[in-house]
Amino acid sequence: MKEDKGVNIGLQQDNFEYRQSANTLFNFMPKLEYLLDNLRQMKMYPRYVEENVEFLNLTYGNRKIRKVAFPMLCFCDINLHKLSLHVEGDVGKKTDGYGKYGVGLDKKWCELHGFQPISYLNPISKQTTDFSKIINVGLKSLYDNSEMNEQYFDYILEQLALSKPLTGKMLKEKIEIQKNFHDEKEWRFLPNLDDVPIPSFLNDATMPDYMTWRAKKDMSDALRAEPQTHLNISIEAIKYIFVDTIDDREELLNLLKENFKIEEALILASKIIIYNQIVGDW
Repeated sequence: MKEDKGVNIGLQQDNFEYRQSANTLFNFMPKLEYLLDNLRQMKMYPRYVEENVEFLNLTYGNRKIRKVAFPMLCFCDINLHKLSLHVEGDVGKKTDGYGKYGVGLDKKWCELHGFQPISYLNPISKQTTDFSKIINVGLKSLYDNSEMNEQYFDYILEQLALSKPLTGKMLKEKIEIQKNFHDEKEWRFLPNLDDVPIPSFLNDATMPDYMTWRAKKDMSDALRAEPQTHLNISIEAIKYIFVDTIDDREELLNLLKENFKIEEALILASKIIIYNQIVGDW
């Protein structure tokens, strides 16, 4: 009888750990109130994120599509000792960082809940050129009102929602900044919009009124009223909770006391990290 040399994939997955990337996905935000809201509800709420897609040369009829927006939650896959640049940004660039408040979720848990690492596109590569052509074929069919496989086009748009250029422009706090996106090692959670009366794809060619900061905020707020779009988080999934100062920690501890059973509050309290204390030891 020949020896079975097949690999037990299931066992390998059960014991697999990441060695050269984090085993945690981090989501940082600029205000304590956002973090407290997430923990109070034990939910994270996707919002519409604007992307600059000029590098893809997309057109709808005779109009260029320069910006698109999709609802999503964004996380970075960065080891703890390298987080400061992501959190604070470059020295002197106040809008460059994402904020000192955040949560770190177990990466395996994230995988099981459909998170996906995004693709980074080199604007001059053949892959990017081909991707541009495929999207434009779908946009032309849409513009011509010709028969089109809707499932196929939805898949193409989903790939667009999971793609970024290596570097480029980004809208942050109403200001357009330059970023090295590849350094962020981003993963995304795309919400389920089936049967939700909210558009999943916005662009500045066909719906410019929806691409204003106010309109995107209003639609992001509307997503909160649709439970199926939320990311429900568990205590076990949370590995780290970041706050900026000791005063922030006190406010967070008060929230935990008021909203959780004592055992749960103690577990969550044990995961709190004060950013301004730990950053000096990285």
